[in-house]
Amino acid sequence: MSALIDTRPRDLRWYHAGPMLFGDLGTSRLYVLGLAFYFTRHASLFHIFFVNILLVLVGSCYLIICRKFPEGGGVYSSAKSASRVLALVGGLMLCADYTVTAAMSCLDAFRYLGVSGNFLGLRVELYCTLGAIGLIGAVNWFGPKGMGLAALCIAVATVILTIIIASCAIPFLHHTRIEFPISERYSLSAYGDAWVGFTEIVLALSGIEAIANMTGIMVPPVRSTSKRSIIPVLGEVVILNLLLGAAMNALPDAKLIDPQGNPLGTDNMMNILAESYVGPTFAMLSAFIFGALLLSAVNTAVTDLVATQYMMAKDGEVPNILAKLNRHGVPGLALLVAMAIPALLLVLFPDLTQLAGLYSVGVVAAITINLLSTAFTRQFDLIGWERWLLGSVGILMAGILVTLLWNKPNARAFSMAVLNLGLSARILTQVGRAQLTPQWRLGFRIFAIASLLGQLAITVFVPAELIWPFVASAVVAATLIVAGKYLFNTIPNQDVPAQPENLDGDYEPNDTYLVAASHPTFQFDSVMTEARNNKAGVTVLFVKELALPQMGSNSLHLPAEDALAKDIFSHAENPARRLGVPLTLVYLAGGSVSERIVSIARDCKATRLYMQLSKRTAVQRFFKGDVIGPVAEKIPPEMELIIRG
Repeated sequence: MSALIDTRPRDLRWYHAGPMLFGDLGTSRLYVLGLAFYFTRHASLFHIFFVNILLVLVGSCYLIICRKFPEGGGVYSSAKSASRVLALVGGLMLCADYTVTAAMSCLDAFRYLGVSGNFLGLRVELYCTLGAIGLIGAVNWFGPKGMGLAALCIAVATVILTIIIASCAIPFLHHTRIEFPISERYSLSAYGDAWVGFTEIVLALSGIEAIANMTGIMVPPVRSTSKRSIIPVLGEVVILNLLLGAAMNALPDAKLIDPQGNPLGTDNMMNILAESYVGPTFAMLSAFIFGALLLSAVNTAVTDLVATQYMMAKDGEVPNILAKLNRHGVPGLALLVAMAIPALLLVLFPDLTQLAGLYSVGVVAAITINLLSTAFTRQFDLIGWERWLLGSVGILMAGILVTLLWNKPNARAFSMAVLNLGLSARILTQVGRAQLTPQWRLGFRIFAIASLLGQLAITVFVPAELIWPFVASAVVAATLIVAGKYLFNTIPNQDVPAQPENLDGDYEPNDTYLVAASHPTFQFDSVMTEARNNKAGVTVLFVKELALPQMGSNSLHLPAEDALAKDIFSHAENPARRLGVPLTLVYLAGGSVSERIVSIARDCKATRLYMQLSKRTAVQRFFKGDVIGPVAEKIPPEMELIIRG
């Protein structure tokens, strides 16, 4: 009998998932309001209204997707049912989106906090932003616990403050100035300008993708959990965004436009609203909370970027080194990438409007792929109106995507750079496993490296406004996709490695002893001897720490692929085999270590629980907490707890 393998605990509740979604949708209003006025002035209320309609439509579609894909509804998981290549493209587009989200949110956080000035030729907030990204990365190196609780507290405080601002603004809404986005009823160019203005502020959709990715760890039933996560957040965002948009347009132009005619509040419009409608003291308090929310959004974006790289690496789509975990259960190199690219973007584009020019293409592309692939797949039945809704909104998103590609050259260039770099890395990853002659293998490697370097040269040295670099990048991407498909078909099916086996022993056990092992130890000899003397069976449990959300449906972890687990199970198997002790091996991945130990102890009805003294350093204990204490508090009183080295 093979060792029991359980890869993912389903412990994500709606009150955890909801704040995570709010961390993106709710945070976006902190810069969307200002950017909406920047791009469309007093026609911004119309654009905000239609963006909110789009949010409702997309949210409704994702309720269907979450229900149909309970093991992972994000684009990288769901689109595999239609095409592995589509899933990869969607995953890479999400990486582009999370990168820009992290950079924008971090920069805007310090704008809200009022950091300003120059030092050595650079703005002080840029230094603070780069330092904050480094600090967030350093904290995430240890996979800290409690971030969900912190996000919940910040989200609740933000909602309360926002409701206060909106409530105080209601008596003044009769001053709202509304301009129609279409100045000439019979001019096609006027309609085109209005459409472009609408697409400029589609900035708040990536959070739904992240939540859909996590359906595989949601508390069942997933349909109910996803509804309770998405619907309240959508309701709050839509209602308050409309009120705040009206309040913004009710302010006198002196507070919205400077004497030179430039719009104000592009990066801190909520501060202006708080000060204008409530007061300066309240505005200072709000700025602190809003800054904290934006930094929380940075942490979420970095975490999602790491998790997306990890998923693709586990699938063999990008180099496997991106899935290599450090001793704290974090993909170390993937985390460094998730820190380095947003930092580089901030150095190159140190202004919020410039970063906004890189945004939207990635998330709109990912959502478009997800909606259309789900609408037209035949792997499960959809009600007629569900298929129609998914297809219609998917086509609408495709129209937005085409518009963004045409009108946002920097976003177009950045997205194509991420796509081709990822596809080139895929070739380099697959060529080592493909059955090819040495000459063909070398040729594919040269082609991938040339494509990678060529894309970098185009991105850095060729003006993004030109159309031919985009066409050239698209041709290279298509060629890389065809080459990758050919390579994938030449990769032989890999045999699943032999898993550690349970031992039946030479007697029928009366009791069960559970050993929660964290490292190999020779103490197994004495445990097996005690079990033999008392006619008990032994269950050895190893919980692999994973300090990242297990997104998608491919988070399979096998003990045969885990060197530490194999070592622990080997140390337990030898004395059990020698003494004839019945042995059960249990391998779990992810979740709270203490809760999973308690759960297995109850399931196997253990009468005795052995735990090892922690080898965690003081820093590890600070970030990850203790294990023995919580276990001791939660196990049944009749269960004996024995602690050894």
